[in-house]
Amino acid sequence: MPTRRRPELARAWVLAAVAGVAAFMLVGNVQGARQTVTDATGRAWHSIFGDRPQAEVGSRAIVVLSSPSLADRIEAASGKVGAAKQRQWVADIEAEQDAFLASLRERGVAFEREQIFTKTLNGFSATLDARAVAELDRNPSVIGVYPVRAVYPAEAEALRAPAVGAQAGVSLPGFDGQGTKVALLDTGVDAEQAALANRLRRGFDVVGGDRNPLPEADPSGDGRIEAHGTRMAGLVAAVAPGAKIVPIRVVGWQQGKDGSFALSGRGDQLIAGLERAVDPNGDGAVTDGATVALAPLVEPFAAFTDSPESRAVEGATRLGTLVVASAGNDGSSGVGFGSIGAPGGAADALTVGVADSRTRVAVANAWVRAGGDTISAGPVRILGKTTLSAEATLGVAGLLGPSLSSPTQAAEAESGGSTLGDFFNTRGVSRVAGRAALVPADGRSLEAKARNAKAAGAAALLVYGTALPAGALDADQATALPILALSGETGADAMDALREGRQVSAVLAPAGTVVNPGLDAVAGFSSGGLSFDGRVKPDVVAPGVGLATFDPSADGFPRYSTVSGSSAAAAVAAGAAALVAQARTGLTASELRAVLVGSAQPLGGVQPVTREGAGGIDAAAASTAELSVEPATVAFGRAGGTDWSSSQTLTVKNLSTRPLEVVFGLVPDQPGPARVSFTAQPAHLSLGPGATSSVQLNVSATAELGDGASGVVVVSARGARAARIPWAIAPRPGDLALVDSVSLSNWEFAPSKSAPAVLAFRAGHAVSGSGGEQIEPVGLLDLELWTPKGKRLGVIARMRDLLPGRYAFGLTGRGPDGKVLEPGTYVLRLRAQPVDAVDGTPPSTADTVFRITTTKGASG
Repeated sequence: MPTRRRPELARAWVLAAVAGVAAFMLVGNVQGARQTVTDATGRAWHSIFGDRPQAEVGSRAIVVLSSPSLADRIEAASGKVGAAKQRQWVADIEAEQDAFLASLRERGVAFEREQIFTKTLNGFSATLDARAVAELDRNPSVIGVYPVRAVYPAEAEALRAPAVGAQAGVSLPGFDGQGTKVALLDTGVDAEQAALANRLRRGFDVVGGDRNPLPEADPSGDGRIEAHGTRMAGLVAAVAPGAKIVPIRVVGWQQGKDGSFALSGRGDQLIAGLERAVDPNGDGAVTDGATVALAPLVEPFAAFTDSPESRAVEGATRLGTLVVASAGNDGSSGVGFGSIGAPGGAADALTVGVADSRTRVAVANAWVRAGGDTISAGPVRILGKTTLSAEATLGVAGLLGPSLSSPTQAAEAESGGSTLGDFFNTRGVSRVAGRAALVPADGRSLEAKARNAKAAGAAALLVYGTALPAGALDADQATALPILALSGETGADAMDALREGRQVSAVLAPAGTVVNPGLDAVAGFSSGGLSFDGRVKPDVVAPGVGLATFDPSADGFPRYSTVSGSSAAAAVAAGAAALVAQARTGLTASELRAVLVGSAQPLGGVQPVTREGAGGIDAAAASTAELSVEPATVAFGRAGGTDWSSSQTLTVKNLSTRPLEVVFGLVPDQPGPARVSFTAQPAHLSLGPGATSSVQLNVSATAELGDGASGVVVVSARGARAARIPWAIAPRPGDLALVDSVSLSNWEFAPSKSAPAVLAFRAGHAVSGSGGEQIEPVGLLDLELWTPKGKRLGVIARMRDLLPGRYAFGLTGRGPDGKVLEPGTYVLRLRAQPVDAVDGTPPSTADTVFRITTTKGASG
């Protein structure tokens, strides 16, 4: 199989992240800003499937310009625009950007654009210094300067195996996706995989900057090949075998802080991929645009609806390309902000969560005993590909007390197993050799724990807790040992017995498979909750656990795998979208999304819409839907008390050839007395064939919402399948400071670009709610300069879309105009607005004082 290796990828990266999430950028007249993990908020940034690599983003930023993009211009034209005119408009936009940069250079601000955006939005990405950001923030041609974030494949786990595993189970009889194109924004795709060879069209490598989006080898030489793109292409092909797949490589090998390589990308590369999806041949006209753009990727937790990524999704939709995105693999945040990532947080994205469609799951029998007492007995799930060949009795070892990695740890304290030294005592002797190692499921990398346990000579790995994957790990020889899942209660009891000095043992025996108790339920790892405008996400769910697909071929021989994650679910949904697009050729991209969401089928059991959206995707139901309702999910916002109310407008279109009388109802997820009142104005619509009309939905809180309310708006007509529109209302937190813990390294200092005073503060919050981890991000943060007498001098720094964490800035001693401040005392006020601020929402503020001692030797 042809692969490529780029030696230049072996450079050391400059890192700035919250477990691979946050951005580094220069703002205003500050020397720099870096977000770091703190104990108070760090837990929220650990994926269920382990720590993400800290991808390099440097001081890159995305600049969004106010001048219209190609999508804006075509929409304003209100009619069909030919390819020649589109190319001319794109050339005009590029020329306008060139002129804009030339005007900046005249003022001494110069930088090189890395990615240029003209079609889905008007803007670019670049590495910016402090002065450049300050000039851009003040420029009336600039909407905003936004951080570049890291992007990761949204794959939970994969198992290299023969062609066995669950099938996607999504089809539309009589249709195979022929005539549609699915642009796949991912790693490279193996063009020699026989099952894909006739389905691939020429794509583009955004990372490498050429037309050869092939999988690359790990630069460290350990034999790993990019596989995620090939796997996702295999799933799309399985559902829609007639669709053409356009591979667009936006993710590649990046070197982490520890020198190892992992797959990641950047937000600006993701947007560049969307620019290619709407214009695959890159000629400036979108007449060859993809029907569907599949982004099985995630910027974790970054569900900002004003972000460049969200703007690009909106632009792609208006240009006729439906963007299908992964919800993420970070579990549910209930009715609240938290686990949805970008670009799935975009209002116009078809955001897909994970349903478990496996009929049976592999188990083993396990008897756990402490002395003569039985702690538990019964079947337990097998998490790795290594099964038990025979019954075995093993001693159980917990990672308690001092270890090689933590020599001073208290005797009763437990290590997590993420570090190899956790498995050895302070003399370097293995604590688990020949035994079953007992470790907690604490959100850290389970693969790393398995690798460390195997290296320390453990015979098995017992993992206890709730943060466990639904399927098998992507195991290799380094992790080839039985990995079994124990309940949190069993593991805790076993650890308590070990602390008491009792002998704990486990009898493990093969048991085959059992009926999957989670069949047709939302997978525990699937992200769900609200995007930052209060919109329910995911929109729908699709099968995404243990699905059979292809790996890149090896030496001409086909290879197979099973995969799990919201990336796999998104790939299935993208295939379904291609089937429906073939069946309903007259639908716009937004209407295609609307019928896919509105026709989705509720899953079995009691599962709120913040877990399953409208339900499981159903291509057959979508292909016959007679009603298109937009938006497909409603954002009522967050409630501020019992006198709260909100209104949203729905646009309903009759897609049938007969007149329809349409009525509306609101169905809550929660049983009991209604906590939300609802009216529709008008109460019903009379729609002729092809007609469109609007209705205003009004809701108000009639009681305390507690943890929030959610449900569906049912839009129905006699003889037609009802459309179900998910909604949710979260309570707005009161008296929650969005900026605090402000400190200065030196309160007295002389202006200096090379040795600034360091301002540190905490922005946002991450808290544990009843529905899971929830976050309060910051939509806009200004660093204002004031005099001690209360005169506002202006803004010296501005940041948008901040995820919770600790930030640090270097104060160079310059004012809002970039000039050196006169000696004296100043007040620095930090003003933070929530992401969903409305008129009258008070900002969070925090003040600190500093003194400029002298201007001697300062420049500028």
